[in-house]
Amino acid sequence: MATVTMKHVRPGEVPIDGGTAVQEDPRRPVFNGNGPDDYVCVECGNVLATSMHPEQMTFKVRVRCAVCRTINVAENDDRPASQRRRPRV
Repeated sequence: MATVTMKHVRPGEVPIDGGTAVQEDPRRPVFNGNGPDDYVCVECGNVLATSMHPEQMTFKVRVRCAVCRTINVAENDDRPASQRRRPRV
C-alpha cells in the first residue's frame, strides 16, 4: 500500500458548484475504498482517505483535515480556472 500526500488547493481551483468533504474525527478517514493508495494531509500527515484508486481521487476531490483544518486536493489541475469550470447553461 502506497501513501500519497495530497496538495494545497490553489486560488480559483474550487468550482462554483464544488464542495469539500469535512473530516470530523481525525482518527477516521473521510473515504474508504479497496484500492492501493492511502492519502494524507499535505500539512500534518493525517490520513484522509484509505485504500483508494487514483481514478477516484481526482482534482475535484477536496478534503478538509480535522487536525489542521487545511483543505487538501488529491491532484492539482494545471488548466486555467476558467477552463476547469463547467460552462453555465
